[in-house]
Amino acid sequence: MRAPSTGLRPTSVVLTAAALAALAALAAPAAPASAAETAKVATGSPSGPGGVSTATCPAGTHLTGGGYRLQPDAAGPVRANGPTADATGWSAQAEHGSVVAFAVCETED
Repeated sequence: MRAPSTGLRPTSVVLTAAALAALAALAAPAAPASAAETAKVATGSPSGPGGVSTATCPAGTHLTGGGYRLQPDAAGPVRANGPTADATGWSAQAEHGSVVAFAVCETED
């Protein structure tokens, strides 16, 4: 039994060396746009009771995140926890007691 005809004829494709190189470049994983980054953690000074602690990223780095640690004298909720207005550091404030802020900063090597 013969297979039904599709009306299509087989064709051959000839690729030049330049075309093969272009296809290989498309299939290759993309190279990073910049150098590798290294994380650094900046630590703020402990706040006074109910005060604000701010950790600032060092020059040549940029903020990627942050957090805080309540000191043993802290009680109650944290009033503030987030990036500084200029996004160069992290601030935290406890309702009662002291807090220490941390900023996670990255630098390009």
